[in-house]
Amino acid sequence: MDNEPWQRRAKATGLSQVTLARLLGRPPNTISRQIRGEQGDVPQHLVAVIIAWEMMTPDQREEWVAATRRACGLP
Repeated sequence: MDNEPWQRRAKATGLSQVTLARLLGRPPNTISRQIRGEQGDVPQHLVAVIIAWEMMTPDQREEWVAATRRACGLP
């Protein structure tokens, strides 16, 4: 991650672009471009996920990722 504001916030809490991509069902390169604001403002869905991640404990984050994967039928 570079030093864009939302990248810094995600990185500060251990939220990788790969995890963001998995949670949102998007390719990591798409998330990378979006979080850098290459095509304008950072999309609201990324902002919302980063804020939610910041509010959760590590255990809550782990359960959220697992629940999302289960709900989407992923291993």
